Amino acid sequence: MLHVCYLFAQANGEVSFRHYDTKQGLPSTQIQGLFEDSRGYIWAITDRGAARFNGYEFTVLTTRDGLPTNNVLLINEDRKGRIWFMCNTGQYAFMEGDSILPYKGNERISTLLKDRLPGPFFFDDADTLWITTFSGIQLFKCFGDSVSEFIPQSAKEASSPTYYLRKVGKKLVTLQVGDITADNKISTDDNISYLLEVAGECKLACSVEAVPGTWAVAGPGGYVIFDESTNIQAFFNYSPYLFSTLEHDKTGHLWLTNSNGAHRIRNFRNGPDDSDAFFEGHFITAVLQDRAGNYWFGDRDNGVFFVPCLDVQVFNTGTPSKQNKCVALRKCGKDILYSDAQGYLYRTTGANVSEIIPTKIPSGVTLDFAVTSKGNIVIGNKPHLFYPATGKLVELDKERTVRRAISLSDGRCAFALADGLAFVDINEKWQVLPKEIYKERSNALFEDDDGTLFIGTNNGVYKYSGDSITPELALNQSVKPRVSDLGRWRDYLVIATRTAGLYLYKNEQVVVIDESHGLLSNTIDCIETLENGDIWIGSASGLQRLVIEDLVKHVLTWFRIDNQKGLPSNEVNDILFSNHRLLVATNSGMCSIDPLSPGLKGSTADVLLNHFSAGNTNLLLDEIRILKHDQNNIRFGFQSLNYRTGNNTRYRYMLSGVQNDWRITLNRTVDFWSLAPGKYVFEFAAMNEDGEWGTPQSVSFEITAHFTQTWWFKIAVLLSVLLISLLVLYLLYQSKKRKLIIRAKITELRQQALNANMNPHFIFNALGSIQHFINSGRAEEANEYLADFSKLIRSNLENNRHSLVDLEDEIEGLKLYLKLEKLRFGEKLKYQVNVVQDFPLHECMIPPMLLQPYVENALMHGILPLEEGGCVDIEVKADGEQYVVEIRDNGIGMKAALLYADKNKQSLAMKLNSERLAMLRELTGQAFEITAEDVSVANKGDRGTVITVKIPISIKLEPLNF
Repeated sequence: MLHVCYLFAQANGEVSFRHYDTKQGLPSTQIQGLFEDSRGYIWAITDRGAARFNGYEFTVLTTRDGLPTNNVLLINEDRKGRIWFMCNTGQYAFMEGDSILPYKGNERISTLLKDRLPGPFFFDDADTLWITTFSGIQLFKCFGDSVSEFIPQSAKEASSPTYYLRKVGKKLVTLQVGDITADNKISTDDNISYLLEVAGECKLACSVEAVPGTWAVAGPGGYVIFDESTNIQAFFNYSPYLFSTLEHDKTGHLWLTNSNGAHRIRNFRNGPDDSDAFFEGHFITAVLQDRAGNYWFGDRDNGVFFVPCLDVQVFNTGTPSKQNKCVALRKCGKDILYSDAQGYLYRTTGANVSEIIPTKIPSGVTLDFAVTSKGNIVIGNKPHLFYPATGKLVELDKERTVRRAISLSDGRCAFALADGLAFVDINEKWQVLPKEIYKERSNALFEDDDGTLFIGTNNGVYKYSGDSITPELALNQSVKPRVSDLGRWRDYLVIATRTAGLYLYKNEQVVVIDESHGLLSNTIDCIETLENGDIWIGSASGLQRLVIEDLVKHVLTWFRIDNQKGLPSNEVNDILFSNHRLLVATNSGMCSIDPLSPGLKGSTADVLLNHFSAGNTNLLLDEIRILKHDQNNIRFGFQSLNYRTGNNTRYRYMLSGVQNDWRITLNRTVDFWSLAPGKYVFEFAAMNEDGEWGTPQSVSFEITAHFTQTWWFKIAVLLSVLLISLLVLYLLYQSKKRKLIIRAKITELRQQALNANMNPHFIFNALGSIQHFINSGRAEEANEYLADFSKLIRSNLENNRHSLVDLEDEIEGLKLYLKLEKLRFGEKLKYQVNVVQDFPLHECMIPPMLLQPYVENALMHGILPLEEGGCVDIEVKADGEQYVVEIRDNGIGMKAALLYADKNKQSLAMKLNSERLAMLRELTGQAFEITAEDVSVANKGDRGTVITVKIPISIKLEPLNF
């Protein structure tokens, strides 16, 4: 038995914040003011320069960048978006683009100040710069380079007028001592006079519009409320500290800051006592609520504190990291008890104070604890019974290890052990179930409304009822689903696991909810199920609220709370919902959260393009983006001014024509190399702290093609290649045609030579026939024969001069030839020449002496071998666009003629005819055809040969000239 002294210590709840000082890039820890510009950048005003923060790093501006001095007192912005700086010397400068330029009226302002310290400055709707002094004696009106002292008409007759210019909302209000001006209608009384007389001791930027038409002005120890109806309400001497600033946030609260922190006034008409204090003990010089609802606090000595949500309170009592780890939460009457990992207990009654109960256990380790029906506490991984009233600590079991604990409805406490299950009864006696009944490693406990106890193990869920334990649900062992916590949602048992997400079980039906459905992590540490149906889930990724709209269809709504919203640590160990607040045990202390706080809602993830370059050339963000062909290495820089996500902001981007899907990155720059010419659209967006993507922004640009890649150049090249190809083809065609013509001419000459040297036998026989007629005294017949022979010779010589002759001349030559040959053959030869009626022989052309060799061949090789002789029929007819000359004989036929022919000889005329027609086909592209048919082959018993010559009626042949 171990006795300890029972002592109490207190720990105040504080907001969770991020601290920025010189280690994060501030030029100084002395913060003199804070400012948010129209783009959303946060400016820290210090005695060593101005620092602009984008959520990642501070950009520090000093005299090296153009500031008159490094000691900056105030920052403001005009309608053109220029940032103005007021330095302690009374000099002003403004930032336009990336350059800081001095105000040209500085010398005149310095002359008018007369050694007084310049005060707040404002811009009206006409872009007039109004400057006052901290002592409230002078007011300057600056328009362009003109600077003049401004004195209201009502104050011109008074000596040493005292007046103050304040911008409240969109109005410029002048407060003047000793008069009611037309500008403000504010009457004077002792309170206002006192406030203005001593106002030189505080910053006179402390004027805000509390509600429309009602203003507040801060002073030493309090503030004054007044309206346009001259109603005045003063609150003084409520604090021993001098108030340095007065601010107004978007929720309607007034903020007073002093050397003892920042005070949020719940109701400004109730005075400073009705307030919440933040950063007590710090000299807070400025409070700023940015457009996303985050709060920034400037400290005179410690830099800047960033608070994402004021409704997240952290109770952190330990200094070593292990002591800060809160492991378990329990409700005990109206109090909330929680323990750290070393076994210390803490009590909070709901106020912003936590009492420490130093229950130091011997093992120094605890995973959970339970409150007995008598109000005592079982705590420690080796269970001990602690008596809060006396501080006595009694060991219960030095062998077993407690992993989870729970108070039951029957007054007992149940404990999940590393190797079984144990209870503490209503008499606080320790009881362990025998291992033959149950010996599983247990991790979670849950009691249902009917008193049934469910036990979560490494392999599933067991049910304890009526002193018996039975398996309830076996989980898939392939994923090793260690059960970490249990709860109830409607009729379903909710099972949290360390590897497989969330299971909802009812009547052997299991529905799984995991990361694919929006769960932050499949590794769940704890859950809290509420009566309204909400399920709060704790993991190493923070807190997540699940609202199930349709379980079967997985229609789910998620809401997250993590360190980006003020949770001190994303590692959540236990959750408890009490008095409309969410109590969370984290590795960095216990946290109390109002889950309905507007400050927990994620802000819109706006994203800005702040860099666009092509190669080494930076391009203006608002210019027409038409780039040259060699400006195809593109870099984009972008950022989201989401100060909650900061360095962990996730971006996605897509470049049309290059990517067809979103790419996700934590980087703020994207490079594209060697882009092809064309039009592009770059889209980019940022994710907010709720995991929602913001509206994408887009940048359109075009990369023009090199002139060698333009369509007109390609068409010109194509046309050039085409023309050159056509020219080459034409030259090749002409060359080939010339060769064909030469060959045709040579063949023609050979044919002419052959024609000129007609068959010697024919000439010899013709001359013999003429001699016979002469010797026989048949002079008339000799003369007729000689005339026909000479006519045939003359026709042959004449036709040989031309490439083509009339078909009529060719037929006439055949008739003369056959007439003369008949004299030699006598009655053995019969012939007939038939021309279809109205056939235009004179309009058709034919190569000269084309038909004569075939007729001669019919006589010599077909008819001559026959003793009885034969017949030759020549027929001319039309066949479409061709004419046909058919030479038919009834001789022995080609097959039989081969038996008599000399195999070593070949008809030269026949060969030349084939060559002539082949060249005519190539030269004209028309069809020329000669076929020979042996009649005996087709019809046995018949004999003879048929030669068919087909020639175009109109031959398209140019003269064969050289």
